[in-house]
Amino acid sequence: MRTRISLLVYLFSIYSLCAREIPDIPKLPENPTKAQINEVLDTLETRMYKDFYGKDYIKVLEYGNAAIELANSINDVETNLKFSRFIGSAFIKMRDTARAKETMETSIKKARFMKDSVALGKTTSDMGNLYYEFGDKTKAIGYYKKAIGYLEGNSKNNANQNQLFILYHNLSEIYLDRGDALHGEVYVVKLTKMVDSIEIPMFLASYQLSLGKLHYVKKDLDKAEKHIKQSIALCEKLNYVDNAISGYQTYIAILAAKGDFKAAYQIREKLDKYQDEKTAVEKAAAVQGAIAKMNVEQYKQELKARELENKLDKQMAYRNKIGLYLGIGASVILSIFLSIIMLSSKKRKTLVVSLQESNAQFLKAKKKAEQLSKVKTNFLSAITHELRTPLYGIIGISSILEQDESLKKHREDITSLKFSADYLLAMVNDLLFLNRLEEFKEQKLEEKVFRPRVLIENIVNSLEFMRKKNNNIFDICIASDVPAFLRGDYVKLSQILINLVSNACKFTEEGTITVALTAQNVGNNRVSVHFLVADNGLGISKQKQAVIFDEFTQDRKTTVFEGTGLGLAIVKRLLDMHNSTISLKSEENIGSEFQFTIDYPIAQEQEFEIVKKTQKIDKHFEGSHILIVDDNKINRVVTQKILERNSYVCSTASNGMEAVEIAGNEVFDLILMDVNMPVMDGFEATAAIRKFNTDVPIIALTANDPSQMEEDVKEIGFTDVIIKPYETDYFLDIIKSNFLSTIKV
Repeated sequence: MRTRISLLVYLFSIYSLCAREIPDIPKLPENPTKAQINEVLDTLETRMYKDFYGKDYIKVLEYGNAAIELANSINDVETNLKFSRFIGSAFIKMRDTARAKETMETSIKKARFMKDSVALGKTTSDMGNLYYEFGDKTKAIGYYKKAIGYLEGNSKNNANQNQLFILYHNLSEIYLDRGDALHGEVYVVKLTKMVDSIEIPMFLASYQLSLGKLHYVKKDLDKAEKHIKQSIALCEKLNYVDNAISGYQTYIAILAAKGDFKAAYQIREKLDKYQDEKTAVEKAAAVQGAIAKMNVEQYKQELKARELENKLDKQMAYRNKIGLYLGIGASVILSIFLSIIMLSSKKRKTLVVSLQESNAQFLKAKKKAEQLSKVKTNFLSAITHELRTPLYGIIGISSILEQDESLKKHREDITSLKFSADYLLAMVNDLLFLNRLEEFKEQKLEEKVFRPRVLIENIVNSLEFMRKKNNNIFDICIASDVPAFLRGDYVKLSQILINLVSNACKFTEEGTITVALTAQNVGNNRVSVHFLVADNGLGISKQKQAVIFDEFTQDRKTTVFEGTGLGLAIVKRLLDMHNSTISLKSEENIGSEFQFTIDYPIAQEQEFEIVKKTQKIDKHFEGSHILIVDDNKINRVVTQKILERNSYVCSTASNGMEAVEIAGNEVFDLILMDVNMPVMDGFEATAAIRKFNTDVPIIALTANDPSQMEEDVKEIGFTDVIIKPYETDYFLDIIKSNFLSTIKV
């Protein structure tokens, strides 16, 4: 677990304060001096440290608001800012992101008003902590680097040096936990230059942790182990739980990399102890934070009541000097006060009822949103089915006509027709894929052996038509140290690269499309493969680069280029599934460059050969008998023509009931079964056929999303699934791989 940055920000400040006895907050006289107000502010600051680390965030808010009011009374903007930062950190701990962000943005504005670069550095660092705490490490990096820019010119002060040390440490942790040794080492070097002047033991423990992680990422395991041990020893001495956990986790990884699994197991027991301790503390903090969040509005009401009470006390003290009228006036004011308390109580009750109603409305809205999401998914699935069905006929017939020698003079027109249909199909598939990506994210990536060089070659060949269309050149560069065989989800990798390369082809004319693969962090069993797709085409404007990865977004300088703007959105989400990010460098009229890195296990050639052997097809099927079941006449004709051109004998049926009757009277080597049909659908027909024939392969033909019917396909007895429309070669390969031939060879 990474070191909690918000904790580090305050640890060095509380280091000396924790030992002081916490005095009671003194009451101020009627007309306090500036010195008296500053004394109370010091007391409030000490109280806030104690309650912040005691996780009593309500008191932190109470003391913080009181302190800000006092600071404003003496026009002390610097002290106002200090307590605003306290309040922002309390909101982070309460998981109240909106209020935390609002408070910290206000603090940054105050620092700008003061024209104080040190204050700007600290408040910007707080905003980085907010994004770090809630998981957006990329934004956290941006704010930390801004904070360093403000503080590096003011590092003579010890407090500023401490702040810079924390920022360097936080950045090194983020980069090293990502496995980025290049950037991580930059900040570890900065820490090394400062470490001799640092006197806070917890900072020394953090430095040893960063140094150990750097050596681990650079594969220098002995040095990594040495520094991690030193960090753990310091953390245990200081009871520094967060860093101890991070240190033990890294130590286990080092021992595992060395093959010392017994020692790693023993260290795991120590790690579990610290994690149990941290979990208990976090549970208590979570309960306190939840209670605090629920009572924020109630606290505001009570604060108003206290303010009124203070005013009333002053009035009563003054009126005590004038005898009888004092008693009468005090009684009247007391009555008013009691009325206010009653009204406040009534308002609190009303607030509780309002919150309950709001919660009920929220649950209702959430349920409605889920229903709408389901409706949207079902609608898109239905629409894509309805679009795919006629596209099957168009693509199939155009493929048949393309091979007809008598139509040679029309071949260019037929090719254009097929390309248009393929383009429309790609857009339909993109819409469906994007719609279901959230579900796919919950699934594990496949791990299949593949050859990266062959994969790139196939992708380039599949985009040959687009390359020729704009008269471009492909430049393929694959480094020699990229392993020949990898294990991973090569289908999703293909989708990423096809989207990037096809985009480059689309926006480049008479240029060069570069696809480059290099190996990084090569180990015995794993490798990080760095991918680059570059072109020298139109480029992307600066204002569009920030949003180009959003859905339905294009840089529309002209209307010449087609597309839905889904390609890069799909790329980004697929890389999210690989725990990877994509970077973009682009300049208008010069070109664009996309880069990303994915970690893969290294596979061996024999693993690939085993897979290849099991998939090998070597049978004779000429004259085999196939039953085609489809309610769409055009689809039946297209499928029949494709099969008969490849020496198969075909029979047809227009619905499931007819198919069951024919299958009961004739012998077939394979059945192609449409899923959606009138009278009796493909599921019912397959179930009926399986009652009297369990051997014949039955392949489902469907235009639906296969992920929605996967379980039904397995349970009912389909042998395989083919998604319409399809490429003819792929269609024939699936048939061959499932064939049960009745012909004697």
